[in-house]
Amino acid sequence: MEISIEEKTRMQACEIFKKMGITEEEAVVLFYERVIACGRMPFGRIESKKQDKIKKTRMNARFAEWDAF
Repeated sequence: MEISIEEKTRMQACEIFKKMGITEEEAVVLFYERVIACGRMPFGRIESKKQDKIKKTRMNARFAEWDAF
C-alpha cells in the first residue's frame, strides 16, 4: 500500500506511535481492525457543524417549551 501524507502530520503521528511503542505499520493495521470491529470510522461522528447546531437549536427550543409550563 502506498499513501501520501503531509510530512509534518506524519512526524507528529510518529512521535505519538513511538510513545505508544508501535510502528506506523502497526498503527495502520490497528486502525483498519478497529474500522472493521466498529463497522464505521472508529472516532466521533463526522458531520458538519451545521448539523450539530441544528440539533442544539431543537433541544433548546424543547427546553424552552418545557420551561413555559
